[in-house]
Amino acid sequence: MTEVTAANAPDGTPTRGGASAVTVARVRGRGPARWTWGQLGLLVVLATVVLFTVPNPSLAIGMLIYGLWASGLNLLVGYGGLVSFGHALPFMWGGYAAGLVLLNVTTSVWLALFMAAASMALLSLVVGAVCLRRTEVYFSMLTLAFAQLGFFIALQWDSVTGGDDGLAGIPVPTLWLPGTTLELNSLRDPLTFFLFTAVVVLVTFAALILYTESPMGRVLQAIRENEERARGCGYNTRLVQLVTFVVAGTVAGLAGGLFAMLNNFVGLQPYWLLSGGVLIMVILGGRSSLFGPFLGAVVYLLLETTLSQYYASWQLFVGAIFVVCVLAFPQGLWGLVISARPRRLLSKVRRRR
Repeated sequence: MTEVTAANAPDGTPTRGGASAVTVARVRGRGPARWTWGQLGLLVVLATVVLFTVPNPSLAIGMLIYGLWASGLNLLVGYGGLVSFGHALPFMWGGYAAGLVLLNVTTSVWLALFMAAASMALLSLVVGAVCLRRTEVYFSMLTLAFAQLGFFIALQWDSVTGGDDGLAGIPVPTLWLPGTTLELNSLRDPLTFFLFTAVVVLVTFAALILYTESPMGRVLQAIRENEERARGCGYNTRLVQLVTFVVAGTVAGLAGGLFAMLNNFVGLQPYWLLSGGVLIMVILGGRSSLFGPFLGAVVYLLLETTLSQYYASWQLFVGAIFVVCVLAFPQGLWGLVISARPRRLLSKVRRRR
């Protein structure tokens, strides 16, 4: 992972000024930093593998959507050190926003996704402005409180959300492209829906990489390492964290909109359970990269789908597996791969010498 150094630049020369000391980052031989843009290629490979190996098209599409949701959350958890227990709020309400647009305004997929992302960016701005007034466990509890508030609003506001029955009858969205118009029906034409979802996920994933590699992304990682030092160097740490919170909420809203289109339905589920599930995906896949949560989403959904067919209490087995994974490799699946492969290659080179 990229580590922030406060004394020397990447070439070993001393830095000038406190601000440059915080933002200068160098790679200490770890894989995630070297694989920053290689992750985009790995995501293409993962999407291809999922397409040809997962027999259930809805599950394959859901893996990409959940992976995008988890990758956005990792901006807060892995890069910002902010553990959110309420990330189901923008995901589910992004689904409501997209569903309401498709039901009442237009069947255009572009407008529905735009409204899902934009409305959740605005909601995240309000929620983040309140939650970021506190840090550590208090921040986490505030995000959980807002998620529960959103759940009960969705439950009581049945004229808009459908209450317990959910938002049903969402029409099939229409994809308008230059010279052609397609219907994104996950049942009749799952391949088209999968390819469209894959393109949206890849473009969003590239934007997340650009954000983490931008100066603001570097400052975010510096805040995670030492917020007081970053603040002392003149950075507005709350502003950087708030922008990151909004970006993560926007990505969650986009994922929620895609999920609503996949199922043509937005149901009422326990937000605390959904928030815990996506957090497990992040930790299981690895917090040190944006690609890791995609691995976590694929493994988690495969475990859920397989175990739920044979055991009513499948969550017990998933929890036990999660505990073992955390104890065995705390850096997640991505950290396990990155730490194992280079060491093997180096050992082989040394033996040959």
